[in-house]
Amino acid sequence: MMTGSKERAPAVLVVEDEALVRIVMVEELEDAGFHVLEAESGDEGLREIERHPNLKAILTDIEMPGSVDGVALARITNERYPNAAVIVMSGRRRPGRGDLPSNARFFGKPYRHAEVIQALHELMGCG
Repeated sequence: MMTGSKERAPAVLVVEDEALVRIVMVEELEDAGFHVLEAESGDEGLREIERHPNLKAILTDIEMPGSVDGVALARITNERYPNAAVIVMSGRRRPGRGDLPSNARFFGKPYRHAEVIQALHELMGCG
């Protein structure tokens, strides 16, 4: 991918504490044409959100180390960037009704990367 096209690609933040899961998701998203930022905790994800005002989407696990979990991160993202797409994932915890912002989608683990990417496109209004 050329440097110029990467700068124009939508910026997506992946927040996942499991390194292998994060690496695979980052590769899938980059292959789908996104500019991907990474964080391994909710606290680090929050710092990345503050650092990148051009963020178009966030994909976050629910259970992570630190003081901010994925549900809180989804809400904070929605407050700061109401048009940003939000995808929340978990293999253990399912969010309750009303826990997530209206522009968020939940995926239980294991999930199909193609389905997550399709949902991301839909939430971003490009597919």
